[in-house]
Amino acid sequence: MKTAWLVGQKVGHFVAVLFLSSLVLAGLLWFSPGSPGKARDPVDWDTIAIGAEVCTDPSTCGVLRAMPAKDPKDPTVDDGFAFIKKFAQVELESGTEAVESGAVLAPGPGFASWFLGGFWGGVLVWDVGPAFNGDPVLDVVLLGAKQTLPIVFGALAVAVLVTLLLVSFLTWLPFPSMRGLLRTLLLIASISPVFVLGFLATKAGVLPHPVHWWVAPLACVGILFVGDSSLGEFLLQLENEFRQLRSRDYIHAAGLRGASLFKHMLPGLLLPLSSMSAAKIAFLLGSVVIAENIYAVQGLGTLSLKAATKPDPLLLLTLTVFITFVVALVSLLRDLLEIFVDPRIRKAGGH
Repeated sequence: MKTAWLVGQKVGHFVAVLFLSSLVLAGLLWFSPGSPGKARDPVDWDTIAIGAEVCTDPSTCGVLRAMPAKDPKDPTVDDGFAFIKKFAQVELESGTEAVESGAVLAPGPGFASWFLGGFWGGVLVWDVGPAFNGDPVLDVVLLGAKQTLPIVFGALAVAVLVTLLLVSFLTWLPFPSMRGLLRTLLLIASISPVFVLGFLATKAGVLPHPVHWWVAPLACVGILFVGDSSLGEFLLQLENEFRQLRSRDYIHAAGLRGASLFKHMLPGLLLPLSSMSAAKIAFLLGSVVIAENIYAVQGLGTLSLKAATKPDPLLLLTLTVFITFVVALVSLLRDLLEIFVDPRIRKAGGH
């Protein structure tokens, strides 16, 4: 029962983070120049009635007072073939104006109906609307995710694996001065920004330019797991955890029996590794924007830049919610792992 209660709390926190983050971003987009609440679509004259609200431009709205009709001063004969401009009478704050029928716009949706019905309702039925290129937004995001997520999680897995090997090697190395020198060199390499590593890898001839399509994701993984202090942070934190575990009595006992220390220490490293990975995933998703731009990978990072420059508020909101979903999901999995692995958390949750 205690475990179920803790799991429910974590899942509730996950849902709350996802919803509130999307609400905040939707509010910012609502008051931006490209607000989805502004009038954009032309009026459907077959369904609208006199007295309805209409708009003459995205930010100016009024009341429809007369349906479209031909200008009395227009000498064109309506024979069914000639193009005749028709004008609707719209009452604005400045007075009644004659507006060409094709320029009259339907008012945009309200915030609640757009956010809850249009966006989240569309997510549930997999149809939130088109992106800037005309394709469904969710399909565009999913296509980008197929490129980006393997890169991000691949960089995370490589960082963890390389760090484990480095910590094992540094622990085995019998010369403290050499350990310090090697650690310093690794930290200096790791603090290099991703864009600097990508530039050097391309300009120094390490990678061909332009990069082949199958090399680009591997290049992104390489600069992501090293750059922006990814490898250095993992190394310092894991070394600290390693030293603390080495001082535990059961590790000393295993060493005296001649058992494998790594085999006994690995379960103790599982929770720290999961915590470090969950904390780093958001930074990797941010850095991948630069990596994908360097090597022309059409992933979430490239889509984010396009959505911001077009601008495409709907695509930008969907991308942000998806990235938040990935980060929150990784944190949720970390929390669930702690609940099931560490009995102290389950005992504390019952009080």
